[in-house]
Amino acid sequence: MIDLELQNLTKTYGTTTAVDDVNLAVEAGELVAFLGPSGCGKTTTLRMVAGFIEPTAGAILVRGNDITDLKPNHRDMGMVFQSYALFPHMTVERNVAFGLVARGVPRADIAPKVSAALDLVGLAGFGDRYPKQLSGGQQQRVALARVLALKPKLLLFDEPLSNLDAKLRVQMRHEIRELQKGVGITSLFVTHDQEEAMTIADRIAVMNNGRIDQIGTPAEIYDHPRTRFVADFIGTSNLIDGRVAGGRFVSKSGLELPCGPAKAGDGEAVLAVRPEKVELADAGSPDALSGKVTRVTKLGGLIEYAATLPTGEIVLIHQQDRSGAKTRALGDDIAVSWRPEDSRLLTI
Repeated sequence: MIDLELQNLTKTYGTTTAVDDVNLAVEAGELVAFLGPSGCGKTTTLRMVAGFIEPTAGAILVRGNDITDLKPNHRDMGMVFQSYALFPHMTVERNVAFGLVARGVPRADIAPKVSAALDLVGLAGFGDRYPKQLSGGQQQRVALARVLALKPKLLLFDEPLSNLDAKLRVQMRHEIRELQKGVGITSLFVTHDQEEAMTIADRIAVMNNGRIDQIGTPAEIYDHPRTRFVADFIGTSNLIDGRVAGGRFVSKSGLELPCGPAKAGDGEAVLAVRPEKVELADAGSPDALSGKVTRVTKLGGLIEYAATLPTGEIVLIHQQDRSGAKTRALGDDIAVSWRPEDSRLLTI
């Protein structure tokens, strides 16, 4: 069952196109993340779904009903904002009850709904506190409880974790994921943090210049990027420009590099290979490319090596920093290789 469908959704401001012909179908209970850099159109798309921005063209359907022209308060959606948007002069209980009161829910039904929502987010017993007496994570839970109390058809998250510190963000993303799956509400989640999107989403819509470059599961987006932008924006990739000729990839410098079967015909292409797929060996290893270590960076449990090939290409290698692993130093002569099936050919 499709809960939300965007059909040719477009938003222009004068000569500037913020969202360009976006099409998307979101299944019931699914969480889809809009991921991309600032200015890519993800927040504008979310706000059109919420009804805060009027589309220039296209349609928004919820469970088959066209809601494009409905006002925000008639769309039965709940939105969790980056700024929490809590009323500082109201207790937690009154903040959560606010939407229910605005909807005219009978007074006798409000208290149990508020209590159930606070239980869901792990804040039972916090009802008489004020926002200033809560941590950032607790305030975000209150904002989420306020939305859940309304039992909306759709949940919309507008970068809700941006104001939290790094450790709390990790904790909250897992809590939101478990909570969303527990209540089963179809959700859209806007973020510029790729790790956040990979952790929380069933599918990711990677946006670039107002369009969806690719949509798929986190594994599909990471392992099978379709465009240079996606390969570069999601994680880290070695991207080498060149040409496909006779099923082989040849870099601009003339170096033939291992690649999987070419899906397209001959012509300009980009070879992408993830650093963790690159093998590091001693200089002179057979069937490997010679190079020199030109940078060594410690990345937590990983060591990132940059190897410069004689032809000028730079290849990044990620190696687990574990006991017994051979480490390299600046200036070491080394060899690099990867399995052809671990590379991706991206057409230009």
